[in-house]
Amino acid sequence: MSIRVQDLVYRYQDFELRVPALEFPSAALTTIVGPNGAGKTTFLKCLSGILPSPRGSVFVEGQDLATLPEAARARRLAYVPQEHSSAFNYAIIDFVLMGRTAYVPLFSTPSDDDTAAALEALDYVGLAHYAGRAYTQLSSGERRLVLIARALAQNSDILVLDEPTTFLDPKHETGLMELVRKLAVEKKKTVLMTLHNLDMAVKYSDVLVFLKEGRVVSAGRPDETLSEELLERVYDIPMCILEHAGRKFIVK
Repeated sequence: MSIRVQDLVYRYQDFELRVPALEFPSAALTTIVGPNGAGKTTFLKCLSGILPSPRGSVFVEGQDLATLPEAARARRLAYVPQEHSSAFNYAIIDFVLMGRTAYVPLFSTPSDDDTAAALEALDYVGLAHYAGRAYTQLSSGERRLVLIARALAQNSDILVLDEPTTFLDPKHETGLMELVRKLAVEKKKTVLMTLHNLDMAVKYSDVLVFLKEGRVVSAGRPDETLSEELLERVYDIPMCILEHAGRKFIVK
């Protein structure tokens, strides 16, 4: 399922995000990168409907996101925030079941099919054995996986993740990126995410979008767009690109 942006403008205080035209490919991992304050999270929230995008600016499979009812939007697109702190100590299975809200009729309880979908999502992220555990007992990395499981339970074709590897150690960072990559390849999800780790972005992404001061500086396949000149233009410091064992590494 594709996402297309056309004349998107979003303003708050003294910041303006402006994206004249951009399309995100289906069944692929697109990563938005750029310095702090570039507008990455704002852009992601506009794409997912968390922030109100103007009509006629964000399209999902040709449908205007701004005109879709909330339940219909949830069936198409799932959003995973950077971090989540719950006010209630839910059991993991109950927390993941919240991803089924768009499928449960008003004043009804989740069905056996909803529970099965939640358990399948937990199994996919490797936490099926945690179903009965309390959410607050999990580590930061485990909470990220549960958030992804909740998004998978929505059964939407588009998955949007905001800085999913923040504060994770190298092992869990790599594991999470492998999982996200698998979602695009095996589950055919259209995955949009933001990252600060450029090496991870280059290694795992099909498409990179470089954002600076609310503007798209460059977008395309890493092997086509990535250059030392582009990195210095975006981040305002010189960087070197080194190649080793078929991979590109960025040295500051």
